[in-house]
Amino acid sequence: MTTPAQTYANHRALPSPLFIAAFLVLVVNVVWQGIGVFQVPGFGSVMALLVALALVLAMLVARRAAQIIQDRIIRLEMQVRLQRVLPVERHAEAARLTLAQLVALRFASDAELPGLVHEALAQSLSNDAIKRKISDWQADWLRV
Repeated sequence: MTTPAQTYANHRALPSPLFIAAFLVLVVNVVWQGIGVFQVPGFGSVMALLVALALVLAMLVARRAAQIIQDRIIRLEMQVRLQRVLPVERHAEAARLTLAQLVALRFASDAELPGLVHEALAQSLSNDAIKRKISDWQADWLRV
């Protein structure tokens, strides 16, 4: 099975259906426990609501932690890639790129990367603006 070509139109990664289903179950549980606090007020119903809220929070924190790790890996990958692709005299220039710019630039081919780095810095391009300028997309389907 081949993966489709990646473009600006289809590059966004959505959470997996399993994550969404689990999250919805936890949100429904928060609502249910919230109703229980009003129907049967007491320590037990309040604790059940707090546990339900803690589960939602734990799920969101775990997802965010995975995204932070992914961003760190992308930053390292792009630092190595830029050292390989850019001339030595431009390495310091590349160090000025923001994390958001590096995340966007990872989709660019090696051939267009030097020009996009220059544009990104010269024009303070946003993540989205960089992605719109990419013509030869390098697919990245392995995202959190």
